[in-house]
Amino acid sequence: MKIGQKIHHVREINSTMEACNRLAILEEPNGTIVSTNYQESGRGRFKRKWVSPSGDNIQMSVLLRPNQQELKYLNIFASMAVLATCEQTLGVDGSIKWPNDVQINGKKIAGILIETVLEGEKVVSSVIGIGLNVNLDVKIQPDIEETATSLNCEKGRYISRSIILKKLIKKLNFYYSQISDGRSLTQQWSDKLSTIGEEVTLSFGKNPNDPILVGLAESINDDGGLIIRKADGSLFTANAGEVTLAKKGKIL
Repeated sequence: MKIGQKIHHVREINSTMEACNRLAILEEPNGTIVSTNYQESGRGRFKRKWVSPSGDNIQMSVLLRPNQQELKYLNIFASMAVLATCEQTLGVDGSIKWPNDVQINGKKIAGILIETVLEGEKVVSSVIGIGLNVNLDVKIQPDIEETATSLNCEKGRYISRSIILKKLIKKLNFYYSQISDGRSLTQQWSDKLSTIGEEVTLSFGKNPNDPILVGLAESINDDGGLIIRKADGSLFTANAGEVTLAKKGKIL
């Protein structure tokens, strides 16, 4: 299997995630990519809208049919591939905010969304959505100006999306081959996490009334779960959720 051996590129689409899920039903090949210049309903985690003007960024989804072992590491391999692409392009070290926000100089440059279809214990398909800011001008996006960046903003010049896409596909294939061969990327991934060693707040949804957990992000387990030490000394392992730097709040 080779990621990107078949690529469907369209100028405009509702959602590359939705398109990949339809292609899975049609039994399109493993590793098929759907990419677009603009998607009407691009989304991130917790159904947040992904800001991406037409033609500025990479918006793509990858169709995979992983086995159960590979499934556990999809987030790790994908975020490592995106991070490596950014680091190679910019010549600087980046980081990952758990679980999969890729950051350069502490600002978000890419996000990843994974959706999996199961039939009992069988993995039918997984779709990995990747949004990578290539030429986005964050200065004209007041909602994200303070928290986001792009390759263009960091490099100070226009960046070819096609070149970045080729680099990204190469990195995706490299890191996916690692987990397919049973090699662990957990330590490499952990070394890139900006979250470890920080006092964090973990929330479980967008509703402000949802419970939060505050504690010290100590480490991750082999599957990428974040291990948090609470105020009472007990440990909690988070496999999902939204992490931010801790603020005063109720400690669960």
